Amino acid sequence: MKLSKLSLAALFALSTSVVLAQTPARSLEFGIKGGGTFTHGYTVIPAFSVRNTSVEVPKLQNDNNGIGYGYTGGLWARKNFSSFFIQAEVTYNRFVLKQKTNVTLDINANPALANALPVSVQPGLINATLNVTSESVLEAINVPVLIGKRWLDGKLRGYVGPNFIFVQKAEATRTNTGQINGNATIGFPQTEIPATTSTTNLLNKYEAQNLEVKDFTYALELGVGISPVRFLDIDVRYAIPVGGVYRDKNITGFLGIATVSLGLKVF
Repeated sequence: MKLSKLSLAALFALSTSVVLAQTPARSLEFGIKGGGTFTHGYTVIPAFSVRNTSVEVPKLQNDNNGIGYGYTGGLWARKNFSSFFIQAEVTYNRFVLKQKTNVTLDINANPALANALPVSVQPGLINATLNVTSESVLEAINVPVLIGKRWLDGKLRGYVGPNFIFVQKAEATRTNTGQINGNATIGFPQTEIPATTSTTNLLNKYEAQNLEVKDFTYALELGVGISPVRFLDIDVRYAIPVGGVYRDKNITGFLGIATVSLGLKVF
């Protein structure tokens, strides 16, 4: 399915380039580009039950924990008309989202903590307070198709359009610290939790569970660019994945991706 969607988008971009090429060469531009991505956002995960148990994980508010830095690089083609232009691209991108959250939950909701106890305990007897920081990395092939307008004799550009995102890799690395809270009734003392780190493949539904990421989504992208000299483009963009990132539609939040890039016109 992922391959067929990518092939369809690539065919669409190629078709756009072929159509654009049916005009004088001086109005058609091709080039390469590269730059950095800057990602931020928050995620609200509704309460859910741990698979095959009666244990419930409470609602989680994953807040932004700084800007995540990634990269972008690829090819672009632009057709200049008298009053507007159309630009199609194929790029490979790395997006990094940093988040943090605090949560108190049943010890059995976290298998790593439950397995660390010397004995097993029934749900509801012992809970843990966790401070969790996470870094989610998503790598994708992007196919934006943008329409824009030029000013200042072509040196200044503004544009907007859809960006089709084909996810190739998605994983989250989480670090947990905190404490296992004591329960005097059963004689269990409060215990500090040393830092533990784990990585989850977010494209694998068995690992990710309700946090499984889609292998295809789409974003709305807008930006501005300047061409200080004929062969060089400097662009700043901002994209919002309006198609949603997670397969679970009950997960809400916001994800924003800024991109700064340099483009070189090949011809």
